[in-house]
Amino acid sequence: MLLRIFFIFISLMRFISSYAEEQAEASKQEANCLVLDLPHALSRALNFNRQLLGTIESLTKAQYGVSLAESEFDVQIVPNSRVGYVGGGHAGTGMAVGGGVDFSKKFTNGTQISLEPGIIKNPDHYHTELRALVTQPLLRGLGRAYQLANVLGSQFVLRTAYRNLYTAQVQLMIRTIQALYEVVRADKSMCLHQESYERVRQFYQAAKLKEKIALADALDVYRAEIELQHAEDALKNAQEKLLETEDIVRELLALPLDQRIVVELPLIYTPLALSLEEVIELALQNRIEIDQAQDQSRENRRLSSLAKQNLYPELNLVFNYSNCGRDEIFTRACSWRHRESKWGVGFTTSTNFDPAAERVLYEQSLMAIAAAERGEDQTKATLILEAKKTVRQLERAYQRIHLQEEQIKTTKGELYLSQVKFNHSMADNFNVLQAEKSLRGAEQAYWSALIEHIVGEFQLLATVGLLIEKPRIP
Repeated sequence: MLLRIFFIFISLMRFISSYAEEQAEASKQEANCLVLDLPHALSRALNFNRQLLGTIESLTKAQYGVSLAESEFDVQIVPNSRVGYVGGGHAGTGMAVGGGVDFSKKFTNGTQISLEPGIIKNPDHYHTELRALVTQPLLRGLGRAYQLANVLGSQFVLRTAYRNLYTAQVQLMIRTIQALYEVVRADKSMCLHQESYERVRQFYQAAKLKEKIALADALDVYRAEIELQHAEDALKNAQEKLLETEDIVRELLALPLDQRIVVELPLIYTPLALSLEEVIELALQNRIEIDQAQDQSRENRRLSSLAKQNLYPELNLVFNYSNCGRDEIFTRACSWRHRESKWGVGFTTSTNFDPAAERVLYEQSLMAIAAAERGEDQTKATLILEAKKTVRQLERAYQRIHLQEEQIKTTKGELYLSQVKFNHSMADNFNVLQAEKSLRGAEQAYWSALIEHIVGEFQLLATVGLLIEKPRIP
């Protein structure tokens, strides 16, 4: 008797230990589970999505491009050095070593100033030189628009990068919302298939019992068994679908692929309160694609003006001054007895009497202007079509919601009536199984329509350009 009590005590302790371990493991899994609501998920997507980070890097590169283009007008300081040997004739001086620093500054009107001090040492003496050069273009290259071409072009690239980032953010938010609600849809589908599987299993067991007491035939059992297999297969597919949708969310949010997640989203829809004309008007006012198309038109006109100016010959007004002498001290340049000064003014030019390439580029720029205008019209047409499609989808989802609500009520009544008839041997289980499939289909269609409407509301905000605030482009 004592031995039996001892074994019972040992078994009880093992059970308590096993139960404690299971509870600890369940608590650990619950602690590691990440609960995702809509603000949390969207915030994480905008901060950690890998593709979006690549778009942000493109914006940073465009900012560097602007800084690089603007550096063209900074003071340039370029040191230089030289070493060599000159021999032969009276000019042969042997080994020579020298160097200097070139200072230059370019202005936005095209004026360029250069200052080039230098010194050379040969075996006999020093040779110092100070050169100054001022160049002013008179035809090609005259004006701020021409000189700032690289800066303006890089600024256009920067504005485009800002708009591309905004568009990528909007698209990522829509994809994230769709993925999150797909998880909810898959979870609801799995629950519906689980409930359906339990009901069909009960139908199957009831058919087997009724067969034993001769209240049902073998056909009812076979029919219920086949439907049970279909329900089990549908349940497994729903479970796999849930896992796949969760993986998509993990990839969008840059989460570890083994991270357990729970999605908690509101399942409340709001009927469309805007007319189609209002939606189209808002889209044309707020969509950033319109801004980009208009900016592209302005950029193409600027490039065309630049190409037109390139048809002019190059003509520059040049002022130069040089001061040289055989003295290693530059401060003695004011001493006219030791040094020699020269100055000059003149024109330089280079031109092609048949600028075929420039003319082709100018004609192509005119074609680009026309293409940009067509692109602006096409952008507006595309936005109008997108607005119409979004409104139609919302209206269709709203109608489907109410239709499926009525369908669920009808199929529930049909299922109840057919089940009562089968329980009282007034009919076989064919009608029961058909009503079960109809109810399952109606419930799935209802949740699909509801989620489609909710996602469509966010899509509508993106269509009218109000999902997130447009960026302030410098």
